[in-house]
Amino acid sequence: MNIKKIIIALIILVLVIGLAAFIVMGKQIKKLEEQDFSVVDIATLADGTYKGSASALVVTAKVDVAIKDGKIKQIELLEHSHGPGYGADAICDNIVTANTPDVDSISGATYSSIVIKSAVLQALKSGVTP
Repeated sequence: MNIKKIIIALIILVLVIGLAAFIVMGKQIKKLEEQDFSVVDIATLADGTYKGSASALVVTAKVDVAIKDGKIKQIELLEHSHGPGYGADAICDNIVTANTPDVDSISGATYSSIVIKSAVLQALKSGVTP
């Protein structure tokens, strides 16, 4: 009987920790989502490769963003840890095509999309001279 109580208590503890982690991650994603993704004028950036990263608890991304002639030429997703949102990698092509990280998220991979867009934005911001 005591073992049953311990197992039930452990299951409840795991569920509570999981719920807390989900709530924290949701708040972090909301904060990333509220960024102005059109804030950087890409045409003013010098040619080169800019590094950026972003994370929201278990969803992380590191990118290299190649700029040439005032346009995003390529985004290399160096690292991407994520949950079930496996289609988010396609957002890199969408950003290159639109020449801005201000693109719609990939359906079914919303959290990963927002983190990747944020990593690209951070990379672009690193190239802006204050």
